Amino acid sequence: MICIPIVGASMPKALEQITSAEKIADILELRLDLIDSPDLKVLLNAVSKPVIVTNRSKLDGGQFKGNDDERLQALSDALAAGADYVDIEVSTPREFLQPFLEGHETSRIIVSYHDFSHTPEDLNPLYETMSALPGGIIKIVTYARDLSDNLKMFQLLERAKKENKKLIGLCMGDLGEISRVLSPLYGGLLTFGSLETGQESAPGQIPANALKNIYRVNDERENFKVYGVIGNPVSKSMGYLIHNRAFHETGSHNIYVSFLVENVEKFFIAFKDFFSGLSVTMPAKENIMSLLDKVDATAQSIGAVNTVVEEDGKWVGYNTDCSGAIAALDAATSLKGKNILILGSGGTAKAIGYGIKEKSGRLTVTYNRNKERGESLAKELGCELIHCRDAGTQSIDILINCSPVGMSPNINETPFLARDFKEGMVVFDSVYNPLETKLLREAKAAGCTVIPGSELFINQAARQFELWTGKPAPIDAMREVLIEKLT
Repeated sequence: MICIPIVGASMPKALEQITSAEKIADILELRLDLIDSPDLKVLLNAVSKPVIVTNRSKLDGGQFKGNDDERLQALSDALAAGADYVDIEVSTPREFLQPFLEGHETSRIIVSYHDFSHTPEDLNPLYETMSALPGGIIKIVTYARDLSDNLKMFQLLERAKKENKKLIGLCMGDLGEISRVLSPLYGGLLTFGSLETGQESAPGQIPANALKNIYRVNDERENFKVYGVIGNPVSKSMGYLIHNRAFHETGSHNIYVSFLVENVEKFFIAFKDFFSGLSVTMPAKENIMSLLDKVDATAQSIGAVNTVVEEDGKWVGYNTDCSGAIAALDAATSLKGKNILILGSGGTAKAIGYGIKEKSGRLTVTYNRNKERGESLAKELGCELIHCRDAGTQSIDILINCSPVGMSPNINETPFLARDFKEGMVVFDSVYNPLETKLLREAKAAGCTVIPGSELFINQAARQFELWTGKPAPIDAMREVLIEKLT
């Protein structure tokens, strides 16, 4: 189930949020401590779906300013008025907590624990202590200081499921975001999602609409595999959109999430029995190679892995950036014998440059500030090197931007002067956000054939899907959802 917290600072705002939330949520949480002068009767009358009433003290991360007696009276009043559930903190002083738990129908009581500082090494003693209390539902929410804290929570959820105990188990913070998506799949009673970005009631909540329509957390899943992207940052990655759409289109129960990873080796050791395949972004593309059992010849030559696949119990690395780019170029023109200029000398330039050399293109790469890196790439690819300011002086059949220039939010920047475009050139921009960069816009106006970076992204992702599943990728659906997001 997906629960949306109502956090409006005023009654009119709270009522407005209730109307919007009921279109998405399975259950609502009324945060009385966050609503100024809440009218409980009016709020409950406005809700048609099941509702949790919460009145959290400042000590437990809320905003209620009164004493415990007043706080619990509001919860008692909520039960009397017909609220389906109330949430009471286990940290409530025993003289107030025990009579409350024993004086109400236990199936309607959620006994909760919040730790906003860390996740205990062992959650089991806390779970066992809370299980002994009369409340019908246990809620344990901790702050993730390490990505592996999510694994502790998933293991606890699986234990509770075996013991037929209703448990809400989540991790807060950026490193806990995967628990917001995956906890229902491991037996969690519900997960919390915000109505909109900026309306979170706890750090790390993601929009409920994404939980429902992208991750499909309410779908019945007998068996599923977890895939995801690793890197730092990963917040702007579009992989979760297109891969979850691909799984949905093919009737798969699998799910794709974003792993914020700082230490690749530490992550791989902790999670390798948890995931079934990975997309790899910067800065992990090189670091992960030594951790794998095998690296594909193309990826080995490029010196970077962007896809990890489990094959016969072994972890194998591939590079689909290369094949994705070449597929996009091949659809527009032949590469053999063409004068091809790449703007940039980083990892993307290296992957695409390798593919161009394989296709017998005449390649030149550029550098801007880092001449040493440019020289290293040119030597490795056996091609010419020039400074980016001299790009317009070259005879160019195909221009490929592998620099981040023009990427959102710097959408008014371009790595190539408009005056230097020649009609008939093919211009390919690896930047896919925005969908049409300034480079492509000016190239099109000059009569060039343009290839948006979305084609590289879609092609490489489609190849990843095929490597993971052994099935054809639903590439049209994947393209559709990406374009919807970018336009």
